[in-house]
Amino acid sequence: MNKLKTLIICHFSNSKVREHLPLDDRKLFNKIRNILGLSSKGNSYSDLASWDTNLIENLSKRDDIDLYVISAHSGLRKSVVNFEDKNVKYWFIRCDIATGMKHIISNPVVWHYLNPMRFSVRKIVDKIQPDVIALIGAENPHISGTILGLEKKYPVIVKTQTIYNNPERKKVKIFDLKNAYVEKQIFDKIHYFSVCTEMHKEMFRNFNMTAYNLKWKFGTTYTNVIKVEKEFDFVNFAMRISDNKGFYDALKALSIVKSKYPKIKLNLVGGAMSDDILKVKNLVSELNLEHNVILTPLFEKQQDMFQHIQKARFALLPCKLDYISGTISQAMHYELPVICYKTDGTITLNENEDCVLIAENGNVNDLSEKMMMYMDHPEVATVLAKAAKKYSDRNNDNEVITDEIVSVLKAIVKNFRTGTPIPEELLYDKDNL
Repeated sequence: MNKLKTLIICHFSNSKVREHLPLDDRKLFNKIRNILGLSSKGNSYSDLASWDTNLIENLSKRDDIDLYVISAHSGLRKSVVNFEDKNVKYWFIRCDIATGMKHIISNPVVWHYLNPMRFSVRKIVDKIQPDVIALIGAENPHISGTILGLEKKYPVIVKTQTIYNNPERKKVKIFDLKNAYVEKQIFDKIHYFSVCTEMHKEMFRNFNMTAYNLKWKFGTTYTNVIKVEKEFDFVNFAMRISDNKGFYDALKALSIVKSKYPKIKLNLVGGAMSDDILKVKNLVSELNLEHNVILTPLFEKQQDMFQHIQKARFALLPCKLDYISGTISQAMHYELPVICYKTDGTITLNENEDCVLIAENGNVNDLSEKMMMYMDHPEVATVLAKAAKKYSDRNNDNEVITDEIVSVLKAIVKNFRTGTPIPEELLYDKDNL
């Protein structure tokens, strides 16, 4: 059987690959950040982009795929680390220089041109000579920008994780010109995409009206957990503590609910730079929540975080920009009753059966009312959690998801090489053929 030589380009990490990576202790890295006037990051490494891990694991089991992975990684003591594990050939590229240059070079065009990762990736790609390239996420320019130019020689598909050029992003003051510039370049030049939400599709079509838009779901590998005694009423967890993930709104809503439930407990779990931690602590003090809020740093292994959140009765996840955040999906799988903000994505969760409580986006009073609903009526929370688990099971069949992804990869290779039409059943957006 001729295997499809498939290259995934992404930015991910997990404990298994870190066993192969020579990583520094982050001390020099944080000193340099301080010299540049930037806040310090933590000195440990955590799992990142679990959907990439899931994709790699599922594709590696296929007998029709020869799998290669190029990933960015911070903290590498070498510029490039190459190894093979479980039928997958990996190249990890140090990204600290590229991301550090973002804070020194203000011009997006100049920064992209000088991004050292572009040259490293091009050299590796030409060595692999893949049949097809899949970029996961266009919004991280240090790695996503490395594909530009490759589309002339190879079929390249971009699976979006979000749309960085979302007009709402400026409203919450999370906007980087370099991220926006590189994403626009990718949208303009690449011919194959997977943008599989209506909200993001509309944004994407503002930049490219003619590219193919194909189906491609993200799957998730969940680990088994042990039920434990509850220690917290609510938990909010994310890769990073930020306003975008609703951490500050969660605290404000908590202060309202505290008037009825003085002993209410909220656990905040996530990585944070020093200024984020200071902001949270200041808000906790300002709202007199010192005895109600417990801060937990981000876990190195995602499976440990999944186990930790079992200590909470409910999941408070008021993400402001995400279509449906990964944490919402994770909480639903583990039958934690969810409260979230209204987005174009979260409203779809309740289309067939009520699964979650949804508050108006940015409305702290509405958020507190939803929290009160769970506190007053835990039986309602139980019913919703069971419905959410059924929703999760229906939408996370890894075998079905992987079959469709492989069909998409094979179809774009044929289209690129011979002009063979892509089957309609693989197209998410049929109106722009």
